[in-house]
Amino acid sequence: MKSIISHIEINVLDYPAAIRFYDLVLIPMGFKRLNCMMEWTAYSDGQSKFIICPTDAEFKKEGYHRKRAGLNHLAFYANSREEVDDYYEKTLKQNGIKALYEENAFGDDDYYAVFFEGPDRLKLEYVYAPRYCQEDAWPNNLADEFDPYAIKE
Repeated sequence: MKSIISHIEINVLDYPAAIRFYDLVLIPMGFKRLNCMMEWTAYSDGQSKFIICPTDAEFKKEGYHRKRAGLNHLAFYANSREEVDDYYEKTLKQNGIKALYEENAFGDDDYYAVFFEGPDRLKLEYVYAPRYCQEDAWPNNLADEFDPYAIKE
């Protein structure tokens, strides 16, 4: 069996601002906004869906931080290094969205990406990494150094 992620759903603090932001950053990646409801907004690239929902008031207090348990970041595939550079220049830079870690996209032939944050500080990545999921590619070929089954509870 082979699986592709069907959908990812995130809750956002400022729903209208999040819709405007994700329209701006997802549509240039090839996503289309499918619908915009009071309860959710869904985007799809034809293979996977990205869904945003407003956070209920009772859960807004804590906010989001990628270092807490839960989602750290989302990475979306690009088709080439040039596509990553073009996305940075025409989508991020022109709209005042700052790149994280570097002033622009960076990497090499195996992994070339630009990182940025959404309105709730969710880290997003647009990456060209043609061999990233292959077993013989770094870092997949590093030796195991942790055995979770050796831990006694």
